[in-house]
Parts: sequence; C-alpha cells; structure tokens
Amino acid sequence: MQHQNSFITKRLLPAATLALALSADVCQVRAQIITLTDNNSVVRVDTGSSAGMFNWMVEGQNQLAQQWFWYRVGATGPETPINTISAPAISTPNAQTLYTSYFNGSYGVRVNYSLVGGSPGSGYSDIGEGISITNATTSPLDFHFFQYSDFDLGGTSGGQTIQLGRNLHGLFNEAYQSLGGNTFNETVITPGANHGEAGLFNTTLVKLNNGVTDNLNDNPGPVGPGDATWAFQWDFQIAPGSSVLISKDKYIQLAVPEPSALALLSVGLAGLALRRRRTSV
Repeated sequence: MQHQNSFITKRLLPAATLALALSADVCQVRAQIITLTDNNSVVRVDTGSSAGMFNWMVEGQNQLAQQWFWYRVGATGPETPINTISAPAISTPNAQTLYTSYFNGSYGVRVNYSLVGGSPGSGYSDIGEGISITNATTSPLDFHFFQYSDFDLGGTSGGQTIQLGRNLHGLFNEAYQSLGGNTFNETVITPGANHGEAGLFNTTLVKLNNGVTDNLNDNPGPVGPGDATWAFQWDFQIAPGSSVLISKDKYIQLAVPEPSALALLSVGLAGLALRRRRTSV
C-alpha cells in the first residue's frame, strides 16, 4: 500500500528519534487524562484505564473511539491492559508531547506520543509513537504486546474499511483505513508485528478482555464497510536486563474542499444573496 501524502514520510524520522529518546526522565503526576494540542489537532489520552487514547480531534471533529495496548507474559494466560502493570508515571514536556510509563519492578512498558497538527483547514494530523518494553529480571521474558485501534473517521463509526499490510519479511507493518475521502495510515517503522487482525467491532476487543489466552487471527482484510477495527501483536523474547523498542507513526488526512470549490461556493452564495436582495427591493 502506498502512502497517501508525503506528510507521513516527513514524520518517520521524528518518530524514530522519539523511540531513541525513551530513556528520558518521567515524573509522577496526579492527572491521568492528558490533553495534547498542536495547530488543528487535539488529542486526549486516559493513561489510567484501557480507554487509552480515546479522542483525536482534527479540524474540530473527533476521529477516534479507542486506541490502547494490552500484554501477556508467557504462552498462556489472559491479555491485560498495560495500565494494570502499575499506576502511570507521566511527563508532558510541552503541549505536543506525552511520556507515560508503567513498571512493577520486574517489567515495564513506556509509551511516548508526539502530536504534529496541520495548519487549520489542511485536514492533516500526525502522531509519532515510541514504545519501550523493559525486562528488569535476571531471566528471559516471554512478552506478547498488543495494540488495539478503533478509529471513527469523519466522526462516524459506520462505513469504515480497513486493510492491513505486511513487509517483505511477512510481518504486519501498516494499517490503512478509509471512509470516503477521509483516510488513516499507521506505519510501523520497526519492528513489524508478528500477527494482525482486521475485523468489525467488537470481535477483537472481546478477545483482549475475555480472560483467556488469545492470539490475533492474521486476517489482513479488507474488512468493511462497517464499524471497522484492527490490531497488531508483537511476540518478544526479551533478554535479562534489556529492552525492546517499537517505533510507529499515525497519520490522518481528512477530505477538505479544494480552494477552487470554495471559491465557486463563495461566488454562488454571493450571487444568491444578490438575487434575494434584488427581489426584495
């Protein structure tokens, strides 16, 4: 699948840089719902529950219902939201950036968000994500990491189509969702996910919350139109005292009227107003 706009390419290097910055200090704060803002975009993340990133406003319209992370330690046992590892430790160095981490003394997950909004009226919005998973024990850690996403492009849950893509090694590395002229891309910079699943709400979410062992079904789609959702799964063997990194980029492009169309609309409205004025004289 080809990227729809060069804006995503411009964000790949910042996202990779973000992943390398995962060792920055994080402070504990009271607030658990964090708001990020930049240009035409507002993002809200509930760091203390599985609601996760539940709001991504672009041009004043919300495009997201839920995007969060689950995990499982070992080949058996249930998947659990990462916010159950511990209370979140949160840092917001500026209005566009959030660092949130969870650590229980044995292992931990840290997620860094970097929001880049487009100019008003552009329909562009982008989030770079860097994720670090740490094994603080003296034994190898069998760690399975899941990302679940439910986007509502155009402010509606219906009519969505989702397609997942793989890299040359057969690993899942891209999600492409569309509704009319509204599009969403996620690119996994490194590493690709071992499993993926495209579906309709709420089949995948039930798997993650049903209290038993589940793996994603590797259905790449396309799925839809409907209330489309999707997920990625990474299977790691993390060496003692080591960390693994995931670097990703999310990009939304909303359909916006062409300047020529706006000009024609303005002319038409002006002409209608003039006719009404002449009629009333």
